[in-house]
Amino acid sequence: MGNRRKGALGRILRLEQFHSLSEELLQWRVDPQIEQMQECKRGGIILPFVKGLRLSARLIYAIRPLLPSGYQVDWGHLLTPDEESCSPECDIIIYKNGYVRRWNDHTDPVMDFKFVSCRNAIAVISCKSLLRSVDRRYCKNLKQYVSSVLLFAECCGLRDLDRLRKAAINAGYKGFWYLHAMTEGGVYEKHEKVWEDFLETVVSLVDHREGPV
Repeated sequence: MGNRRKGALGRILRLEQFHSLSEELLQWRVDPQIEQMQECKRGGIILPFVKGLRLSARLIYAIRPLLPSGYQVDWGHLLTPDEESCSPECDIIIYKNGYVRRWNDHTDPVMDFKFVSCRNAIAVISCKSLLRSVDRRYCKNLKQYVSSVLLFAECCGLRDLDRLRKAAINAGYKGFWYLHAMTEGGVYEKHEKVWEDFLETVVSLVDHREGPV
């Protein structure tokens, strides 16, 4: 990331989205013991789908200022060269050279969703609300069309971190990151180095991209 890694103030500014999002989403979590008894069917007192949208939106806001001119990051759906669907879902796509189609192109959009050719895609970031296992099939399917797939969870168990990280790497993900981790005693921990590593990894994917997409 070059000079983007230097400076205490810059670091605070880069991570402020993560701190505020963590505090925001933690307010919507129920007691972790209740979640465990219910096998996380609800994942909290708000629908995991809704929290997933909020998580991915805020990650996009955190990534955008770090990308050089010509690169974009959006919610979207990845298309094959024949313009078929690559996967049932794509949370975040980092890409170059524009998109095929845009949904909700208005002055005050409710959503801003892009259909992106896999030829233009740099990476896909899969976002999860409460992660307990790694979806191997999702990564395998996408890596036929994009070289880098990243996994980012809002929450996971602190004791599960090593297992999830190894499972993600073994499944082909570029890496695994999280917003906060839950201890067995129900305390949520935030690890700034994890957030920094996530942003550095994202930027490195763009920095190392050579030539036209």
